[in-house]
Amino acid sequence: MSRDFAEGEGSETTSSRSIVRKIAIPIRIGIDPMVRLMVADFKDDPEFTGLEPQLFDDQVNGKGIRLLRYRKDGMVDVYWQPGVMVERSTISIGAGIADFMETAMEPARFVTTDRGIDVDIVFKDAQGRTNQIKIKEDSEGIRPFPFLAPVGLNVERPLRLFMVEMLEFDFVRRKNTLVKVMIGDRPLKPAYFPIPRSLHRVFLMRYGSSLAISTFNPPMDRAVMFDAATPGSVMSEGMTMKVDDQGRTVKIQVIDGNVEVVFDFEPGFPNLTELDDGTTKSGNWTYIICGHEVASGKYSLSRKEKKIQVEFDVTGGWKPTGLPFIFKFFTTFATFFKKWPTTYRWRGVVDLNNDLKMSGTWERKKSK
Repeated sequence: MSRDFAEGEGSETTSSRSIVRKIAIPIRIGIDPMVRLMVADFKDDPEFTGLEPQLFDDQVNGKGIRLLRYRKDGMVDVYWQPGVMVERSTISIGAGIADFMETAMEPARFVTTDRGIDVDIVFKDAQGRTNQIKIKEDSEGIRPFPFLAPVGLNVERPLRLFMVEMLEFDFVRRKNTLVKVMIGDRPLKPAYFPIPRSLHRVFLMRYGSSLAISTFNPPMDRAVMFDAATPGSVMSEGMTMKVDDQGRTVKIQVIDGNVEVVFDFEPGFPNLTELDDGTTKSGNWTYIICGHEVASGKYSLSRKEKKIQVEFDVTGGWKPTGLPFIFKFFTTFATFFKKWPTTYRWRGVVDLNNDLKMSGTWERKKSK
């Protein structure tokens, strides 16, 4: 893991020939903490296709379980325990949100052991039905591997580019696993995954711990601005920026515990405050989470009077490493696991006359 230029908040590293510049960039990178998640698919149900419990224990999201319930019409229900903080405007998933409700969960167990997953969650939904999710695995020889979850694949109106790198990922094995999932008095039938895992048949249920979750350009109304001695590095708004002698940002790094996110730019991303009127610039960027390349693309920007048009186009997808052989084979043919990020593009405008006010949105590119 590369941590070669991380500094303390507000600190700078400089050379003897540094020039201090006021730099602005239309980029914000963040890390979203989560302890654990599981996605379980079901078949032949008239109402639901899947469930996704998520476990939090941090100052941003609070402590406890949030549960997503996927409907057949593409809408998603969101339930959470008291103590978990949920902001509806920050959630962009599926075709949109349906039920949105805090509810007591008892029991509320969501752990992993050396024998596998152990989930036991009971709650009442907005329709007054008791929901029970009980999945307990009892397996030997579990060896998780890193995997990028295709969380953005079915998002119709994305608010951000959202990446979930599961550093310890695995499927739930069918043998010696108890599965009891009920919506009211109706049982849900687990779906099966067609490819065995280490010669074991598995459910279409997958879980991950040691999560590295990152966001690129969530909703924001202003460009990020900071003073930096160039060449050098400086931390601002939780990001460490490495700047070259022309005031271009060549690298952005964010660290939270054991999670490191890096953006590399080639050539460095231009300083918006020094872009001449009538100028157009372009280059390439690479998105790396914990040493794994999850996406790459091109940037372009052009200034006309006091307005700067900016675009980040995702043209390269996930480059997996450390996959078991059968999953290398599978992701080669199921290309959406690698390529789904390439359907994303961000476009925005920065107003140099209005305190660097910025508007921008993500969009899904249409298939050719």
